[in-house]
Amino acid sequence: MKIQPLNENLIKQQGWDDIYLPGVPEKVHIFRYHSDHNAKNIIVLHTPVIPVKCCYECYEQLGRVHHFNVFALDYVPGEGECSGTTRDFSLKAMTQNIDVAYNYVIRNYSDDTHLLGYTGLGGIFAQYYLGSNPNFRSFSQFACGVYKNTKPIGVPSPFARPALALCRLLVHISPSISMSYKPPKAKGYHADLDNEFYDTITNRVPDFFSLKLNHVIRILECMTNKDSLLKEPISCPTLLFKTLHDRFFPKEYFDAYYNSLSCEKQLVEIDDIHNSYFITPEPFMQRIADWVNTH
Repeated sequence: MKIQPLNENLIKQQGWDDIYLPGVPEKVHIFRYHSDHNAKNIIVLHTPVIPVKCCYECYEQLGRVHHFNVFALDYVPGEGECSGTTRDFSLKAMTQNIDVAYNYVIRNYSDDTHLLGYTGLGGIFAQYYLGSNPNFRSFSQFACGVYKNTKPIGVPSPFARPALALCRLLVHISPSISMSYKPPKAKGYHADLDNEFYDTITNRVPDFFSLKLNHVIRILECMTNKDSLLKEPISCPTLLFKTLHDRFFPKEYFDAYYNSLSCEKQLVEIDDIHNSYFITPEPFMQRIADWVNTH
């Protein structure tokens, strides 16, 4: 799928607006679709390597078609319209910023609030956040994290801690250091669509393939630290999508995570590629809507 430049004016004509709240270090950005004060609320955490507006196709149907109140966040300092720089990004700061958005929603709408963790890091960071705030009616999750299993982020588990130490050293020397990144090529089913997504994503995010090492540090900390909130059992009902042709997440990885859940849960297999949530979002939106409406 070829990604076109973002038409922000058109998006706002469809009913989306911006909210800015005090956060870390200064403000948190919420991209909001207001359906009705009595509607259910969905907080969306997308991968923080892309501004949340730049992936609105992934979640906009939750508002326009399914009539939820949708709150999509820029929650990592220095990313999207969240204030600060990459040096301000810590797991604590991220958690505090999501808290700000959550408190805004339950204060101004209701506690009938649900969490959606979308794509790779969005799903993992949403799962992490539930370790500090389990008070959601339900959780829908596109990607997942198994504590100490860092394979989906391209780091074999035995090398995760040495890689973390090296990244910390480099960031200490140069706090804003980045490295070039290119995802592994997709092969087989719908590989052409998945590869075209990455070939054209720079139409919206010119620096998409410049990976900030501070981000690498935070995801490695999230997945390997002894005190990581990723170790906390999830208690709210959880819907997990399992993409069968995913370039990052092996099928066995999804299975291991799903089997570890002791809460109410449901597994949805999607016979498609990693970026199918963007290319053909309708099946995801319908299953998320059904899950939210039953909780």
